[in-house]
Amino acid sequence: MSMVELPGGGYATDSEALNALAAEAGRRGVSYGHLVASTTERERAEIIRDYCRSMRRKVRWSGK
Repeated sequence: MSMVELPGGGYATDSEALNALAAEAGRRGVSYGHLVASTTERERAEIIRDYCRSMRRKVRWSGK
């Protein structure tokens, strides 16, 4: 998996990327492998960025 640059600097960790893609596969009702096979690198990077953005919002909102 290639490194995904995040808005504001930094990169998604491997763990964040795997969690993002696994969560998206679950939302779509497909397996992780099917999601990876049926999306482009660009689409996967966008899924990962959106996931990291939402997780950072949740952390900021909860005050942690």
